Amino acid sequence: MERISSNVKPSSILFDVWLLTHLTANLLDGRLRDLNITADEFGLYSLLDALGPAAPTQIARWTGMAPTTISGMVRRLTAQGHLTHKPNPDDARSRLLDLTPQGRRITRAGNERLAELMPTVLAALEPHAMASHLGLRRLDRALRTLVGAADRPDPALPGESDGDDAQLTAAQQREVAQYIAWIRHRDAAATTGRT
Repeated sequence: MERISSNVKPSSILFDVWLLTHLTANLLDGRLRDLNITADEFGLYSLLDALGPAAPTQIARWTGMAPTTISGMVRRLTAQGHLTHKPNPDDARSRLLDLTPQGRRITRAGNERLAELMPTVLAALEPHAMASHLGLRRLDRALRTLVGAADRPDPALPGESDGDDAQLTAAQQREVAQYIAWIRHRDAAATTGRT
């Protein structure tokens, strides 16, 4: 039987992110297991597939991953025949990482598995799927600023501001909450025939 303490405190946003990170990895690892790659490895494949060859230092700036973590991952994936190293034309001291044809096949297969999963995830989030996505992107932007990571390499979402968002005041937030409560009450009253 699961024990729930009576003195449980509300979580912080950072604890929520930590939990989400592990839950997401668990979900993705399960879907990618037969491809013999982890969620983190698939993330690297997806990054290289979308953006082309990149230096390990650039991957570290984009992802916030430690260079040692990237080095270990690169060694494993190179040994599996999924990554290749090319000379960097802009810097003779570094190399560019790219997917091999086998790495691209694994990436396509992983994308197919996630495409099958996405409708279920989006349905579980409805009607807040886009708001959740935008909220995560705002958190991403804030964390990148705090750790000094590079800007996201992918384009902004529709409705996502690249600059400062116009924030609602506390009074405006209360007014919006009251309006939402009124709409819910109105719609509930309409379905029961009360006013």
